[in-house]
Amino acid sequence: MIGGMGRTEQGRRKEPVYRRLSADLRLALEEGRFGEEGRLPTEAELGKEYGVSRHTVRQAFQDLVAEGLVHRVPGRGTFVTELSRRGQYLRSIGTIEELMSWAGTEMELLSVNVRADEEVAGRLRLPAPEVAELVMRRYYEAVPFALTRVYLSPEVGRKVAKVLPSRGDGTVLGILERFLPLPIAGTSQNIVAVAVPEDVAGYIGCQPGEPSLRAERLYFDTERNPVELAISHYHPRRYSYGIELRRRI
Repeated sequence: MIGGMGRTEQGRRKEPVYRRLSADLRLALEEGRFGEEGRLPTEAELGKEYGVSRHTVRQAFQDLVAEGLVHRVPGRGTFVTELSRRGQYLRSIGTIEELMSWAGTEMELLSVNVRADEEVAGRLRLPAPEVAELVMRRYYEAVPFALTRVYLSPEVGRKVAKVLPSRGDGTVLGILERFLPLPIAGTSQNIVAVAVPEDVAGYIGCQPGEPSLRAERLYFDTERNPVELAISHYHPRRYSYGIELRRRI
């Protein structure tokens, strides 16, 4: 088969069949398995491989079309788009656990320092203006696509910095929870289009002033206490952001 997403079989069985198929296809797209031509298997081929109907395969394709990852050419087949070519991080982020791992990417710690920033300290509800700032760059397939500044309390920041690798898998968020009295419960997020600042552009391979996505996430624990502020700039051609909204029935 094309391959699974690494989730438990119990978790996968709870999803509609077409969702499981579209997840497998999305992973295959991320790993560049469809060659230079970028042509996906036909509905009949995938139906036979997965033991599902052509209607189910069609629904899976519709998910990928809606995300801009493939396009369909009548009489020819289904092909990858430029958005889904290798070198661009595509994985869907739908849970805090996924943000804690950033699976398939690598992190590089660039600097750690404690400095005064009254605005950030206020947002973290700290008693003094000092905050710990950890600056890191994130890679996909050895190519940088994001620069992130993570802000923590000085005490927690020092503890995290001691165990955070200089380069490798994982995230600050994934390590942070072990130093908190309560688990992380959620995040508020704000994403805007901005010009890449000069002090960011070189780190992610952009020209200053290019358009980019700036994502700001404030994480909070189970009692709504803010515990981390993360501000990221993403390379405009190496990262895309998508969201799926579902109606509660």
